[in-house]
Amino acid sequence: MLTANLLAVALFVVVGALSGIAFYALYGAGELDSWKTIFPWLLLLMLVGIVVHELVHGITWLLLTHRGFSHLSFGLLPGGVYCHIDVPMPKKQYVIGALMPLLLVGIVPMLVAFCIGSLLWLLLGIVFIVSAAGDMMIVWAIRKEPADVLVYDHPSEAGCYVYHKTTQS
Repeated sequence: MLTANLLAVALFVVVGALSGIAFYALYGAGELDSWKTIFPWLLLLMLVGIVVHELVHGITWLLLTHRGFSHLSFGLLPGGVYCHIDVPMPKKQYVIGALMPLLLVGIVPMLVAFCIGSLLWLLLGIVFIVSAAGDMMIVWAIRKEPADVLVYDHPSEAGCYVYHKTTQS
């Protein structure tokens, strides 16, 4: 979790700077005046977004594995929250479920921000792209594993187990 949090800080600087510069180039400083108005909404939506992020993991994995909600568990870890599914799945399914919050809760709000010129949506996009740092690290860690491996989400820590097929002799 420490490494994921350090990555998140670096990601925040990069994503925040690049998207902030682009947003400013498109919309100028006018939207920055709304900071005091949007701050309470930002805090509320961040709390809601944390729950949504974990639900997106779970719902995506349930849809891909065709299992019931009883296979999911949610909890707190030092430095973060988690969703765990107790079903091993093919690597592709695991990766899709791991990255879906990045897409839906991070990238989509950022795209909305650029389409409508909303500082609130931009900040939410930045926060939730950064909050997917641990998910991106896990996917990066298993990127070289063969496509036919089974991946089992770790029940109490950020990460997963990878099961390789064995041949019988």
